[in-house]
Amino acid sequence: MSSDSAPVRVALTSLGCKVNYAEMAELAGVLAASGCDVVPDDEPADVRVLNSCTVTMQADATTRQRLRRLRRADPKAHLVLTGCSVDANPRLYPPQRQGASPDAACEVDAVFDNRHKAEIAGYVIGLAAKPARAAAGAPPLRARAFLKVQDGCNHRCTYCIVWRARGESRSVPPEVVIGRARNAVAAGHGELVLCGVDLGSYGRDNGASLSELLERLLHEVGDGARIRLSSINANDVTPKLIALSAHPRLCSHWHMPLQSGSDAILRAMHRGYRRRQYQRVVQALRAADPATEFTTDVMVGFPGETDEDHEQTVSLIDDVGFLGCHVFRWSPRPGTPANELSNAVSDAVARRRSAEARRTAARTGAASRDRACGRMHEVVWDSVGIAEAHGVASTYHQLVTDEVAGLRTGSLSRVRAVAVEGESLRATLLRT
Repeated sequence: MSSDSAPVRVALTSLGCKVNYAEMAELAGVLAASGCDVVPDDEPADVRVLNSCTVTMQADATTRQRLRRLRRADPKAHLVLTGCSVDANPRLYPPQRQGASPDAACEVDAVFDNRHKAEIAGYVIGLAAKPARAAAGAPPLRARAFLKVQDGCNHRCTYCIVWRARGESRSVPPEVVIGRARNAVAAGHGELVLCGVDLGSYGRDNGASLSELLERLLHEVGDGARIRLSSINANDVTPKLIALSAHPRLCSHWHMPLQSGSDAILRAMHRGYRRRQYQRVVQALRAADPATEFTTDVMVGFPGETDEDHEQTVSLIDDVGFLGCHVFRWSPRPGTPANELSNAVSDAVARRRSAEARRTAARTGAASRDRACGRMHEVVWDSVGIAEAHGVASTYHQLVTDEVAGLRTGSLSRVRAVAVEGESLRATLLRT
């Protein structure tokens, strides 16, 4: 598959959560160090690896659609499938590391479940007929470095199957995380995103804690990069984390899944927090850092959800004033307790509630951007083109500028937001 002058070209595609992106970033580094040429997934490749998602039935459908698209676009590529959709659908994607079943969807060439995901690098490297010359290095999958520090989940939310796909909660040792963080900063990343399937549980299996890891990273990794937490449940936000939130190098943005603003529905979902606790955490974080912005996930139409339950969700979206909300309708998921509930919400009602929650979230997001206009922001640049650069503020606002001279993907800049343009802010650079 390769020659001395042509290293194996490998394209990596991730669906779903930031943990998946972090895993593919790690794989890219191993493959590049072994002589493979890691290319963007819109370019021709000898090998393609798809890291799948199964958080909803639609996510499984998206996996199948993406497989078909990759096969059509690059029919001669060796197609490797991994991720949570494999674990959730063993009959459709039988894990078989020497090649997939001929009946597997889209005739994938190899399937790896999450337990054997670490074997993908060796498998891909072994596809080369001859040792390839060292490639120049793996291009980052994103300008920000996504570091997986935790995997698995010990919770049993009644609508979720991810805990089955990912297994028990387990933490990456702190020294390993710190080493990877230093490497990412040395590679030029201006932002490190700590990722986990259940990030707030970090350290419970090894006597550590997320706050201790975060404190060490802020003090030991240096001043070259800021740090962002990918997602954390409100009941895992400890007083120590709240105190650390005021640190200038910890991003002023918290993604805290809400799912519902109704205690009755949160209880039926087996979520570990209640409405008032969520509100107290929001208030405490904003008291520690007034610039703090929040994003969230909201599920509507859970079995048994009444109009009053829904109104409590909408009112809490408005009360928090989220910058962004991922609103989605509950759908039956075989293998979950919620799938057995009989008091289903009709599709028409669920769609109406989804639209109302989205409208409320759109209003609070617009208000957040209005407040951010005129302020100074620290931005990491996700992309720098000839005419424009696009970046992300510490607060998670999206910014764009046409002052591209001297900017580099992954670098940090100080800017002033001068206008709202749709869902982004137009920025001017603050030159020193």
